[in-house]
Amino acid sequence: MSLARASSDNHAERERWIAGADSVIRRPRPAHTRSVGAGRRSPTSVPVGRLHAVGDAGLLTGRALCLAPVTLLDPAQWRWPDDADELRPLCWTCLALTHAAEGPHTGG
Repeated sequence: MSLARASSDNHAERERWIAGADSVIRRPRPAHTRSVGAGRRSPTSVPVGRLHAVGDAGLLTGRALCLAPVTLLDPAQWRWPDDADELRPLCWTCLALTHAAEGPHTGG
């Protein structure tokens, strides 16, 4: 088996999804967070709209698995699909595609 074939066979197992959003807005950090510089607080990016899954190619193209244009979110603060909520629901297409990539699950 060639190295390229072995690599593609394990793609779903290796894939790590980065979270992306339809858009983001900049908001000041709350006063209780650590300040930056001389008493100033740096702004934080807050996702607006749906959360999307972004794969390797999407990091370069700015596109989610569903091909929607997205703004990439900081992986240290946002995880796909764990950080969805009522204000930021998951993209159903990305959810279906990421579950399909994981392969069939066996009970147990």
